[in-house]
Amino acid sequence: MQYLIKIFFGVIVSSFLISCSTSTQLTDVYVDETFSGKEFKKLLVLGLAKDEWKRKVYENEFRSQFLNYDVEVLLAWQELPKGEQLNRETFEKYFREKNVDAILVAIEGGESSDKTLYSGGGSSHVYVGFYGFYASTASYYFNSEFLAEEKIVYMRTNLYETTEGKIIWSAKSQSFEPANTGDVVKEVSSKVVGDISRMGYIK
Repeated sequence: MQYLIKIFFGVIVSSFLISCSTSTQLTDVYVDETFSGKEFKKLLVLGLAKDEWKRKVYENEFRSQFLNYDVEVLLAWQELPKGEQLNRETFEKYFREKNVDAILVAIEGGESSDKTLYSGGGSSHVYVGFYGFYASTASYYFNSEFLAEEKIVYMRTNLYETTEGKIIWSAKSQSFEPANTGDVVKEVSSKVVGDISRMGYIK
């Protein structure tokens, strides 16, 4: 009997630990099948989130994943002067001469359908080019009220080429039981960068 009780509690504990671990899936993946550009060698990573520290976590973690490939990575929080937002003019001013091939944008979402821009389908801006997308959405993430009580569960990641600012890859990530922002972003960035590599955009 004691042996059976030990087995029972072992199963319960194992199930509990599994259920508490963060699990991340990529959904709503979009790929521009017409894109036939070159392999990317230099990327700019931009995080969009209400809190400055979260933007830095997004950008730093994606950079660490990209460094596993033959890619040079610039971080917006390091490269853009304080108070500047990334748009066509600032990109031309600060990044055009640095020969950036692509821009990866990691966007904060949330659990509450009434507060998150990317709840539900979350794909209304998928086909918009980078400059139009940023102009129409960035203000939400710099509004102190918009995601004040949001918990990171959903993220949207978009990849843009810089010749025309056209989106070539996009996916929404869904993380279950996220206990820590760093852990969630680590899982998301690993899956995103892996998929981007499989598409041949990086090697």
